[in-house]
Amino acid sequence: MIMRRIVRMLGLATVISSLLGCAAVQKMAGISPAFEVWVPDQGYDKVHIYAVTEGDGEVRIAKSGEVALAPSGPQPTVAPHIVLFGPGYKRAYVAGVRAGGMFVVDAEKRTVITKVPTGKVSHAATPSWDGSRIWVANVGDNNIVEVLAQGDTYTRGRTIATDPRPSCAFWSRDDSTFWVVTGGPPKASPDQAGTITEVDAKSGKITKVIQQIGRDGCAVVPSHDERWLYGSSPTQFTVAEAKTGQIVKRIKPSGADGHGFMSTPDGKHILLAVRQADAIDVLDARTHERIRTVPVGSRPDLIDLSPSGRYAFVSLRGKPVTGDPHALAGKEPGFAVVDTQSWKVVAKIRVEGELADIHGIATRPSGFWDWYRARR
Repeated sequence: MIMRRIVRMLGLATVISSLLGCAAVQKMAGISPAFEVWVPDQGYDKVHIYAVTEGDGEVRIAKSGEVALAPSGPQPTVAPHIVLFGPGYKRAYVAGVRAGGMFVVDAEKRTVITKVPTGKVSHAATPSWDGSRIWVANVGDNNIVEVLAQGDTYTRGRTIATDPRPSCAFWSRDDSTFWVVTGGPPKASPDQAGTITEVDAKSGKITKVIQQIGRDGCAVVPSHDERWLYGSSPTQFTVAEAKTGQIVKRIKPSGADGHGFMSTPDGKHILLAVRQADAIDVLDARTHERIRTVPVGSRPDLIDLSPSGRYAFVSLRGKPVTGDPHALAGKEPGFAVVDTQSWKVVAKIRVEGELADIHGIATRPSGFWDWYRARR
């Protein structure tokens, strides 16, 4: 009797979950599919937070708060560079290129829990899927530093030397492997530097190095099935076989300075920000061909998707306070929102301030989407 009741309850939950995916039913039920967008501002040492509600072909955006990582001053002392969330979106990890370490933020209370020193020019802090470890890429020290998490206690672990200028990392789904992209020597030929380095998470040993992906490599992300490894640099987008490390395709961006990218949740497209083209390139994830270029605004940088996958959020640079040699100043710091069905910009938010410089963007489910995602 009890078992039948549980089965009926689970069946009802499945039906409700499916129905709530329909916008019309959401409206009838009075449910607002809201979520948050977090954007680090390098010029003012803070993270801006926006509340977003999406509809069919439109989004509504309102500033809902911010997290200060340091007291305001004439020049930034942190320069927050990329924000990523841990399991359940309860903790945010923000690397500070001028602070030499990683900040841990309570995403619900919007307060800083701690700062962990990791090294010079800390570029990105990437948590494992289970949240027990975070790898911080230190461009200035040519290494990645492991941070161990136990509750809200964070301690330094291993240090692994890499090729010059590691910038970002990504974990395999089972947390057994992670990949790090490196930029190579600053004065190397643009096409003769940059790697994707594979590391065994348990032993800490480098197991594979894929080269060359282009100097000033920005990001590495695997395909949904982890068959392919994608790497980006200003001069090329690289597709490599994850198992063998063999590069199977090099795609030239639509303009100079290809940078951050992200796959859509349905696995159909890859979106690549091309800074000097003021646009994003849309790649077919099956053929790895560029199928369109979408103008989005001045100096697009990094990308994340809404929980539904319908909208792409693209950060736009401002004054390049970190002095990156290949980062040109943008005219409208903030972010643009692209509808991935019409491929049109449907909203744009500008962050005010002479020093405003947005680098990084991440969506955080809340309300309906937090409930819905947990049941998919």
